[in-house]
Amino acid sequence: MINFRKLRQDYSPAILKEGKALFDKEMVVSAKIVSLDDETVRIAARVKGQFDHIYSCEMEIDRFESCAVDTDCDCPYKYDCNHLAGLIYYLEEHLDALIISFSSDGTATVEEEKLEEVVKEAKTKESIKQGKKQQKELLGEYKLAAQVLGESPFFLPQKEMVEDKAELAIIFALKKQIEMQLALRLPYRSKPLNIAAPKEFIQAVRYEEPIYLGNRRYFFTMNSFERESRKLFRLVMASARFIEVKGDRQSRTFHIDREAFGEILALSYDLAKQNQVDQGIVRTAEDGPEPLPCLYRCSIEEPLRFSSVPAQFRFAIDCLDTGVPKLLMRPHLHLEGQTVIEVEQATFFHCAKPGAIYENTYSRFHPKIRRAHLEKIQEIQEMTIPEPLFGTFIENSLEEILNYAEVSNQDILENYITLPYVEGVRGECDISYLDGELEASLSFVYGDTKIPSSHAKLKLDQIKTFVTDEGIMARNLTEEQKMLQDLFQDFVFHEGQALYISKNDRQIVEFMTEVVPRFQDRVQFNCPENLLERFVYDDTTFELSLKETSKVDRYEVDLKVDGHLQGITMEILWECLSAKKTYIELSAKKQLKKKTARDTVKINKILVLDLDLIAKLVQIFDEIGINSLDTHKEERPLWSLVSIDEEQFKDLPIKFKMTSKLKQIQQQMLGQTEFKPSPIPKQVDAKPRSYQIEGISWLERLREMHLSGILADDMGLGKTLQAIIALTQYHEMNKKALSLVVCPTTLVYNWQEEIAKFNPKFKVLPIEGTPTERKKLIETVSKHQVIITSYALLQKDIDMYKEIPFSYLILDEAQYIKNRTTRNAKSVKMLQAQHRLILTGTPIENALEELWSLFDFLMPGLLSSYERFTEKHVRKAGEDKSLALDTLRRKVSPFIMRRMKKDVLKDLPPVSNIVYHCHLSEAQKKLYRAYAASAREELTRLVKKEGFDRVQIHVLATLTRLKQICCHPAIFAKDQVEPGDSAKYDMLMELLRSLLDGNHKAVIFSQYTRMLQIVRDDLERMGVGFEYLDGASKNRMSIVKRFNEDPSIKIFLVSLKAGGSGLNLTGADTVIHYDLWWNPAVENQATDRVHRLGQNKAVSSYKLVTLDTIEEKIVELQNRKRELVEHVVSGDEEAMSKLTWEEVLELLQT
Repeated sequence: MINFRKLRQDYSPAILKEGKALFDKEMVVSAKIVSLDDETVRIAARVKGQFDHIYSCEMEIDRFESCAVDTDCDCPYKYDCNHLAGLIYYLEEHLDALIISFSSDGTATVEEEKLEEVVKEAKTKESIKQGKKQQKELLGEYKLAAQVLGESPFFLPQKEMVEDKAELAIIFALKKQIEMQLALRLPYRSKPLNIAAPKEFIQAVRYEEPIYLGNRRYFFTMNSFERESRKLFRLVMASARFIEVKGDRQSRTFHIDREAFGEILALSYDLAKQNQVDQGIVRTAEDGPEPLPCLYRCSIEEPLRFSSVPAQFRFAIDCLDTGVPKLLMRPHLHLEGQTVIEVEQATFFHCAKPGAIYENTYSRFHPKIRRAHLEKIQEIQEMTIPEPLFGTFIENSLEEILNYAEVSNQDILENYITLPYVEGVRGECDISYLDGELEASLSFVYGDTKIPSSHAKLKLDQIKTFVTDEGIMARNLTEEQKMLQDLFQDFVFHEGQALYISKNDRQIVEFMTEVVPRFQDRVQFNCPENLLERFVYDDTTFELSLKETSKVDRYEVDLKVDGHLQGITMEILWECLSAKKTYIELSAKKQLKKKTARDTVKINKILVLDLDLIAKLVQIFDEIGINSLDTHKEERPLWSLVSIDEEQFKDLPIKFKMTSKLKQIQQQMLGQTEFKPSPIPKQVDAKPRSYQIEGISWLERLREMHLSGILADDMGLGKTLQAIIALTQYHEMNKKALSLVVCPTTLVYNWQEEIAKFNPKFKVLPIEGTPTERKKLIETVSKHQVIITSYALLQKDIDMYKEIPFSYLILDEAQYIKNRTTRNAKSVKMLQAQHRLILTGTPIENALEELWSLFDFLMPGLLSSYERFTEKHVRKAGEDKSLALDTLRRKVSPFIMRRMKKDVLKDLPPVSNIVYHCHLSEAQKKLYRAYAASAREELTRLVKKEGFDRVQIHVLATLTRLKQICCHPAIFAKDQVEPGDSAKYDMLMELLRSLLDGNHKAVIFSQYTRMLQIVRDDLERMGVGFEYLDGASKNRMSIVKRFNEDPSIKIFLVSLKAGGSGLNLTGADTVIHYDLWWNPAVENQATDRVHRLGQNKAVSSYKLVTLDTIEEKIVELQNRKRELVEHVVSGDEEAMSKLTWEEVLELLQT
């Protein structure tokens, strides 16, 4: 048996300590017995040392003498090192296990009988050791499990915990740091219960856990206290800083900083005042101070009181005459009951609503007094005003201080004659510039007197000049400070030298080009020559000549540029305008070279711009499409002439010429000249109305000039017929022409039928079927005149279409390309066509950006780049926005024709818009409020984490769910439909019964097919004849025909998306919008399925709105956002801008 204690005696205590540390950190990586005989055992091991280096150790031990016969380690110390010491500690634990392992390897060198004896002894020891270890582990496991099973809430029966009620007392002491204690008044205890461990108490309340106070178990939550106490306690919980005490003891006091305590006082005051209002109590100054809720000073027997009379500052003016006249201002505090005290006697609390405590009463300052006033009161107390500042004080400062405080003894000031300085503050700025560093100092000029802005540079003879025989002149210190801040906002102030310094070249340039011009009428700037020579002023002149070319759709631009703007791109000028940057760094070839002590530094010349002039130049050149101000010639499309007017060039440095022939072309394009239209082709089987003939003529004029346009007539005015006649005219003149019509999927066969109806001779090919079938059809397009496909299929087949040179390209319902980033928009813009036409009743649905996408298809470049368009027209506000929209209207109006039904169809029966209101049912109300509250909380969390723009899909889903609850709970959360679940649905059925009794035919629109199915089931039970159409319906035209012609079919249920456009439902006389769409233009378009050309009955349009819900707020939002279209397109459609986060929060209010 080895005595390891004896074995360790060969090592010093320091080495043994290091070895024990290695063993405790498990740094003995591995160990094994190398040899074992009757007398010795040899062990080899690997031990990790410093920097994780692994050392190899060997040790041979005499088993009977318990001493090391031989040791070795490959560390620098070789013998008796800490690695070998660590190995000894390891062997003391694991030697028996190593012997057992060694015996099983079969490499022993002792006799078999003796080996068995050694192994048996080792196994016995190991067994005893393991047994003790297991017993120890068992006892530990038992203790832990018993504790967890007895205390963990997972294993305890759920008990109904009854809240204890108490009055909370917050006791404070006014020291450098506010000290606080907490106490409770309990209903069954005569004495207050002091909280000995406030930290534990606050945690117990916060997490709603029981706590032992004294010998009793209590359960407090925030609801255990009165309303006022709860609000104050929340502030205490948020601001408390607990005092660490040695040992297990806890301090019954804790700290809170003065500002936080000021907020607690302010809140307590507000609660007390509100309590008086709620109880109808009217108090006067004679009634004296009242106790504040929960707050006690030093003792629970001393409640802190509050005064209803605001604390006010009062300044007393005294005059000191010590050879030189001086004024003193002694501040006092005027409290309730005519009490006037020195300011040092009160304790001030600097917070958002500042107040003061005097004796045991808290007074709130007048709202005009802010924390900044309290912070500066000490400075006033220590200030004396010398005679040269009497004028400044009397004429300027006194008037201001009277806004905040009473001032007594003002009659003293009548002894002094003061001279107000009525002119604005003027200044003189001295500037030096050396090695790229600008230094500036400022003096204020009052008549012949100059006063340095820095008090460090002030001299006695300068201030004496303010005292004259006529009186004491006043300075305007407020204006002086403002001038300093505006001039040197980002400069570094060097107090010792009294200089404002900048080493930032960009900052220096902005100072010289923006700040100096802004102040040069009030400040004289003394600039050194080496600084001024860096700046040149723009005097560029231009010659701009426009003339026709041999190409019918182009004209020539000849631009000559003379001056510093030569070679500057429009992009750079746009950036200057956007950032209000008044300068440009000129190119390297125009640079100066400036010598320094070390090398040559290139310093760019700075071109100073007149931004008002640049804005006008950029507007003109951008309209034409010029990208760079180089002397050059280029050809531009005719449409870029639309905004060119010779009047624009007056007072500009542009010499402008345009040939008379090009002027005639421009006038023709603008519709200012006579145009003789072609007759309506004989093969057209229709008699167009006069306004339709006008539209056809307009389309022909656009074609003649190789221009494109938007036919944006109101829904139901026959845009399709006008387009078909225009196609017929074009194909008569161009026999080999090939035209393409792209429309929504639901309208492909409607177009085919309309063309067959009005021009049966047209060879029409609708593209449909599988990819293979469509490919075969597209390969045959040359045998036809008009190809019809859908937006959805065009995306898939675009690679085949984009190679085909079409003559005429028509987009129907072009709102499908309103979003420039969609595949629809990108696909149609890849097509080739000589002439392009858009048909839409809603040229702008939601935002002005949609118009850009339409014209990017028609005439790319007309509205500039998307970024430039949004900058010029979308981001403007107020009067600037109105001007921008007027400019946009003038630009696009030649290419948009829009007529409204009320203007051209005088014989069309009127439409009556009726809104029916209802309140949510009780079941709906409960569901709606619960979902809106949880959704508001969840969305707020997401917006804080991700930002509003990144959670739009969550916002839309949430608002959609709320709309569904308004419609019917069955489409929100359950399949079962129960009577009385939906107040709106009950209102709909009541309305339908009245309509059926009156023999009306009605179209019901809803965006939710599940809602339509609920109506469908009830109509079937009632035996009412109806038709149904959604996105999955086949034979749409047959369904529409049956409804229009069969008098027994009274109701048509239509999905808003599937049937909101492209259908003729003039057989009906009533429209019902069951649910609201975000965009009212979509609702109007749906109504126009009934109220359109061919309707001979008065039409009623019902909108069903649930009060006090998102639906009512959607209507309000729509009404607030009616704009854009009237400015850009001559019509009445409404357009909704995108929702903001504030609007979403408003929608979620319950």
